[in-house]
Amino acid sequence: MRLNAISLANYFIDIASSNRMNIYQIGLMKRVYFTHGFCLAILNKSALDPRFDVVEAWKNGPVIPSVYHSFKHFKDNNITEKSFFVTDIKPDGEIVTETPILEDIDVKKIAEFVWRRYLEVSDFDLVQLTHRKGTPWFLCYKEGTNNPIPDLYTELFYKKLIKK
Repeated sequence: MRLNAISLANYFIDIASSNRMNIYQIGLMKRVYFTHGFCLAILNKSALDPRFDVVEAWKNGPVIPSVYHSFKHFKDNNITEKSFFVTDIKPDGEIVTETPILEDIDVKKIAEFVWRRYLEVSDFDLVQLTHRKGTPWFLCYKEGTNNPIPDLYTELFYKKLIKK
């Protein structure tokens, strides 16, 4: 399966579960975005699928709408199930699904790094990190709109972050 935001989000759910920790929508969203940023800066590739994943500047920071919509039904509760896609509906009405799985070893390593790096950081503080002056979100956010955050902004920001 192609690399995409949902497979990455599902991987974080697996990590949280294996560590017997809770993960909530805001924390999940920020970790997916941070992984995407580090992938752009380190691997020179996106962790998202441009066919349906885009990063937008929302009130609470960078959001990937495909991840938001896949997990919004959990609201402020711990996310306990991975997301899936409906791939087919058989003539007898049987629904066939597929759970996106992260297979890219390099992206997994970066996701694990992001998990460890932000393990003790609260979801509120993750939001605050994305709101700092000079962040891609800061450059793109306009109240009342969900503006795209170009990958170039994210890549340059994370390259600069790595140099520090």
